[in-house]
Amino acid sequence: MVPPNGCDLLGIVTGLKVLRAVSISRVPDDPLSWESLSLSTDRLCLHPPTARDAEALYDLLADPQVMDGLGMTPVSASDEARTMIEGWIDSWRTDGLGAFVFENPATRQVIGQAGLMIFDTRGWTPSNWANAGRHAQPELGWALLRAHWGQGYATEAAAAIRVWAYESRSIDRLVSLITPGNVRSQRVAQRLGAIPGETVTPADSGRTAVVWHHPAA
Repeated sequence: MVPPNGCDLLGIVTGLKVLRAVSISRVPDDPLSWESLSLSTDRLCLHPPTARDAEALYDLLADPQVMDGLGMTPVSASDEARTMIEGWIDSWRTDGLGAFVFENPATRQVIGQAGLMIFDTRGWTPSNWANAGRHAQPELGWALLRAHWGQGYATEAAAAIRVWAYESRSIDRLVSLITPGNVRSQRVAQRLGAIPGETVTPADSGRTAVVWHHPAA
C-alpha cells in the first residue's frame, strides 16, 4: 500500500504539452488494485486517500469558499471529514477510480485533492459504473487548500490524473462540472484545454453547472 505521506518519484514521461510532465509509478496489473497506485509530477505526488488523510484535509473540506465552488456543504466536524473520505475510498473499491490526495514530496505537506467521479447523465448525479450503465460519465474535479491557490497545482494534478485515466483506465472522454461563479476552476479547465459546453442542473444539488469537455484521449 502506498504510504499516506509518500510517493515514488520515477522518470518523467514526456508529451504533456503546456503542462508539467507526469510519471505514473507502480500501476498494478489488476486495474482494481488501487491501493498500490501512485502518480508523480515535477512538483507533486498523488495517491488514493486513506482514513489517515482526514486530519490533513479537514481545513479543505471545512472551507466554505472551497466547498461552495464544488457545490457542496462544508464539513463542521472531523467525523464528517472522515465520512467523506470513506466515500472516496468506496469509489476506488467499487469502480477502480476516485479521488487522489496530492502533496509536496519534499515536505509531505498536503496541498489538495483531485480525481474522478462517475456521474449518471440522466440527472447528472454521482453514481458508479454498474448503476449508471451506458449513461455513466467520468468527471474530473479538483480542490486545493486556499494557501496553495494560484501556483498551478490544480492544473498539474488534474493533468496527471487525466493522463492516467486515458492510459491506464481506458477512459476516452472526460468532463468537468463547474459552477458559473467558480472562475478559478474555469481557468484551470481552460489551461487543460477543456471547452465549455451545455449547462445542466444536477438533481442532487439543484445548482447550475457548465459541462466542460476535455480533449479526447
